[in-house]
Amino acid sequence: MLQNAKITWNEAGTPVSDAFGDVYFSNDNGLNETRYVFLQQNGLPERWINHPHPTFIIAETGFGTGLNFLATWQQFNIYREQQPSGNVSRLHFISFEKYPLSRSDLILALNSWPELNHLSTKLIDIYPHAVSGCHRLQFDHGQVVLDLWFGDVNEQLPQIYCPPEGYIDAWYLDGFAPSKNPDMWSSSLFQQMFRLCRENATLATFTAAGFVRRGLAEAGFAMNKAPGYGKKREMLQGKCSKSLAPDFSSCSKSSEIAVVGGGIAAASLVYLLTQRGYQVSLYCAESDVAQSASGNPQGAVYPLLHTPEDTLSQFFAAAFDFCKQTIQPVLESQKIPHDWNGVEIRNIDEKQTRKNQQVLAAGFPDELITSCDKGVFFPTGGWLNPALLTQTLFSLASETGQLSKHFNTQITAFNKTDTDWQLVDQTNHLWHADQVILANGAHIDQFTQTAGLPITPVRGQISFIQAFNHTNESDHVICGDGYVVPQHAEQQVIGATYTRNDFSRDVRESDHQENIQKMQSTLQSPSTPVTVIGGRAAIRAVTRDHLPLVGGMRTLPEDSDLSEEISSFSAAGWLPDNKTSLYVLAGLGSRGLCSAPLAAEILISLILKEPLPCSLPVLNDLDPQRRWLKPFYRKWRRAQRA
Repeated sequence: MLQNAKITWNEAGTPVSDAFGDVYFSNDNGLNETRYVFLQQNGLPERWINHPHPTFIIAETGFGTGLNFLATWQQFNIYREQQPSGNVSRLHFISFEKYPLSRSDLILALNSWPELNHLSTKLIDIYPHAVSGCHRLQFDHGQVVLDLWFGDVNEQLPQIYCPPEGYIDAWYLDGFAPSKNPDMWSSSLFQQMFRLCRENATLATFTAAGFVRRGLAEAGFAMNKAPGYGKKREMLQGKCSKSLAPDFSSCSKSSEIAVVGGGIAAASLVYLLTQRGYQVSLYCAESDVAQSASGNPQGAVYPLLHTPEDTLSQFFAAAFDFCKQTIQPVLESQKIPHDWNGVEIRNIDEKQTRKNQQVLAAGFPDELITSCDKGVFFPTGGWLNPALLTQTLFSLASETGQLSKHFNTQITAFNKTDTDWQLVDQTNHLWHADQVILANGAHIDQFTQTAGLPITPVRGQISFIQAFNHTNESDHVICGDGYVVPQHAEQQVIGATYTRNDFSRDVRESDHQENIQKMQSTLQSPSTPVTVIGGRAAIRAVTRDHLPLVGGMRTLPEDSDLSEEISSFSAAGWLPDNKTSLYVLAGLGSRGLCSAPLAAEILISLILKEPLPCSLPVLNDLDPQRRWLKPFYRKWRRAQRA
């Protein structure tokens, strides 16, 4: 179970790890040491000027207080001011931490560096909950990205998907001293570092220990010694000896990306793609966006949790944090109704009580979920207006000049040619695109290429009622047998019904009565008077395992072809290759507000060959073809053991 670091402070005011008995940074000006050891010895910022990639990717083996990241971010800002025509326009920083600092300790530690306050404040504001896995943080409109991997670096590194040409341009081999933390300075770690390197990647570390130098050399790095910082006589620096040429075959900014859909999934995709500068064409079967489940006036936002180790919880915990950091500036600047006053899940029966108790016992941080008198409480959860958020994300994407929208355009088929995709609409008009992303919800399986995907359409009706005070608890969302959202504009939303394989969007009186009964059961107030003033029905796309479908579609071998195809299957799973250009984002179910931004970010990272904000187990469990892949993966594992 992930634990926060326990620290004390020495006479110099430097934080010291209780577990390792070592300082987090040098007593002798840790910031200057970072600049010398990690930036200067990796050739930064000079390498940014003529780097062959627009994104420079740094990986670090110990996040600690975040000092190395903040110092690099500060230098990157200086570089962008002084070298506006430099090749690197985006900084991607990946860091690992087994024992993350609590937010309060992080604040105290970073108070030592007032010159970094303008950056450290931004980090502290969106510092993630202490849950295992990857947490993506974005700064400066996405020009600076931090992937924080919480957990043992030796366990996390093998779970990172990497294309053959590698990702990493520079390594900061940090962490507590080898004598204090020998488990981290291992040959397996050095080999994983080399696996992730791009050609000409470099590394630097404060230590000059002989076994570290030899281990890195055996892994494939050309190593040498350099003068150490301050009282340290020597340190190590190295360079990756890979001869594999970089692969620039990923989607270019001149490529045409088609997105089919019009809800929160499509909105998240086009918003994040256009913010990166990519050209997107939207094909929407309706006359406007947000016409299905994303068109509701109020919706709850909170994660789905089981245990910290399972992929569902890791995905949703990270998705919850990423959702809030992504949409919060939009909510505030566009004045979209919302409130983060919390979400309560009540113990309405024995089954729900048992679930709540199991989640509480699992060890999630109290800042994410805690107990309350009648159940469990997500203190940073809340509600927002899905319709306005979805419409606004599309509008902001349009303002970039990178989005073209085609309404009343129902894509009925598409075909791959030697050069592109041809999309056919209901009038038999042909549209063209280099990449196609299907984000059309419950209709995802209507095409030949996606038939059989594990999606179930579920009709849900919500009811609008006259606002009332439900036992003085109307300041937060209450869930149980249905849900009740706090009042806004003199009305409240209650719901929702759940009818499988029903595509009707008519509003039914019987469903209003069902919603009222659910509300009364949840609030344990059967005599509460309720006045229904309206309602809305929409179709949700649901998966059996509650995880969305995120990834590339590919032609899978028949079971009889297993022996021939097994050589191209890796422990990572059947991952997209350079030929994949048909992608899926669907199956968001009733938690699309929470999951859509991260699901879109994962898919975009796959398409653009960027580091992924999730582990391989999470990626494989999100795969749209996972129903087929999981048994194939089990067979592959058995074959490996034979």
